[in-house]
Amino acid sequence: MFNGTANILKPPGISSFALIKSLRWLLDEKKAGHTGTLDPAAAGVLGVCFGKATKTIPFLDDSRKEYICELKLGSRTDSLDLEGEVIREDLQWNHLSAEEVETAVMSFKGKQQQVPPMYSALHYQGKRLYQLARRGIVVERESREVEIFDLELLEINLPLIRFRAEVSRGTYIRSLVRDIGDKLNTNAVMTFLLRTKSGPFKLEDSISYEEIENQGEKILLKSYEPLNLPRYTIKDEEYQRAENGNYLIKENFVESDIELAVGEYFLLFSESGKFLAISQHQLEDDYHIYQPHKVFI
Repeated sequence: MFNGTANILKPPGISSFALIKSLRWLLDEKKAGHTGTLDPAAAGVLGVCFGKATKTIPFLDDSRKEYICELKLGSRTDSLDLEGEVIREDLQWNHLSAEEVETAVMSFKGKQQQVPPMYSALHYQGKRLYQLARRGIVVERESREVEIFDLELLEINLPLIRFRAEVSRGTYIRSLVRDIGDKLNTNAVMTFLLRTKSGPFKLEDSISYEEIENQGEKILLKSYEPLNLPRYTIKDEEYQRAENGNYLIKENFVESDIELAVGEYFLLFSESGKFLAISQHQLEDDYHIYQPHKVFI
């Protein structure tokens, strides 16, 4: 068993689940999990944790994601991408100017209510929405608040539009494409999607399946490397307390100043630099303690 995290460049045409299953087989590691799924047709970064590194998944900040998307006006499918069946077509985009397109697209920057697509993994009365959609069942979906932090138009070559979007977790780019079409009084379908950033994982740092196949586990990131948490060091004589998951006090640390808010998590290392645990500053009976929360020894 080994522990580590991979920033995988997922190719289009394979589901996140199928890719992880293949990686489990390749690395002979049963325990693996991803940090945020990608549609089968989409490509881009996918954080995958193996072994004890799966304990870090709840602590990885994936509140922001970034995509490059291409859409085509004048067509809509039931899945809102090219995987689905065409349900509407029109030529209403013919009269649009570049200025009208830019105004419509940029109007989506900021907080808004968004209706998720039917082809999604959200639950409805115990069923996944995509399971209902495959049976031809369409149900009313509640809108959810999402935020588009940044939008940049990359190209307008009607009926094609290409843009970059930085969005909050839970934002569906396919729904954004649908809404852009509605704003322009036409239909729209997503023709290309590339995730360039998901929390700490960036496209420029990603590795391919083939690179893992050639280099194996040595190419993986250490469990703590993607975590954006403060780091503190425990004294060697207190190593066993951390190993056993016992609480620590300020005097157990090498650092004289522990600048943590109550409830804040941090990374705990030994004096030799060994990663020991994800720990939390807690207050019990007006006494400050530092509790190992996830132990990695």
